[in-house]
Amino acid sequence: MAYINRLKELLSNAVEKTCEPKVGVVFSGGIDSTIITLLASKFSEVTAYSCGIGGSPDLEYVDKCRDLNFDIKVINLDPEKIEDSLSRIIQTINDPNPVKVSVEIPFYFASKKAKEDALSVVLCGQGGDELFGGYNRYLGPLPDYERVGKMMERDVENIYAEQINKDAAVCRANGIELRVPYMDERFKNHVMAIPVDLKIHEVKNSNEFSCIDAVGNKKFIRKYPLRELGREIGVPDFILNRSKKAAQYGSGTWKVLDRIARQRGFKEKARRAGRTDYVGMWLESIR
Repeated sequence: MAYINRLKELLSNAVEKTCEPKVGVVFSGGIDSTIITLLASKFSEVTAYSCGIGGSPDLEYVDKCRDLNFDIKVINLDPEKIEDSLSRIIQTINDPNPVKVSVEIPFYFASKKAKEDALSVVLCGQGGDELFGGYNRYLGPLPDYERVGKMMERDVENIYAEQINKDAAVCRANGIELRVPYMDERFKNHVMAIPVDLKIHEVKNSNEFSCIDAVGNKKFIRKYPLRELGREIGVPDFILNRSKKAAQYGSGTWKVLDRIARQRGFKEKARRAGRTDYVGMWLESIR
């Protein structure tokens, strides 16, 4: 399709502009980071850095990607390693919010390893969900596409303050510059003009991808153009059909934070304080 070729051209240009002769990618085995990694491998010597707890969904998918045209380095995380990183992460992003902290853990360890490997730049797939309708919350208002579109516009407008600035700060703390190809101005503006009902595609007569969400009696595929683009550049089917998994769950970091907070007695401490957010209470104590 012509519009997929245009997406490919614009994103390829965006990736090329962010590449150095050697570059790293924060790689989760999801469609966003896989597309960036495959495109970057056309312009650079790429090392993909994948972080997670043993047996986590991300690492299971990453393990299936060994035949792709880039080097993969897996950073196996454990509770002790994660706990040792928390103070620095919280101070760097100036935010003890458990979701924010759990998302930044993979960025911290990926950039740390990239620095050890003498790299200076790492790419990531941030922005793919906001631009192409990847989040589960976009399904709720359907079929009110106008409302969904406004939600996505707001998320794109706020993405630096809400997420990317924190990701970049964590990488910078390790001496690494983070670059975000999906947020290239020309690419972003082009994607924002694509109708929302094409991004969150209603399935009617055929199931081209198996990652289908049911909303009432209708079925939808999120990030449909991005999946089409991925198929065009050789992303494997098992990734094209992978459903969205938030970073804190895909990497397993949220589960570790929850477990340690319980072990440290913060569930009971929070109860006595009239709070339910015991993980947040624990992280506040580290800060």
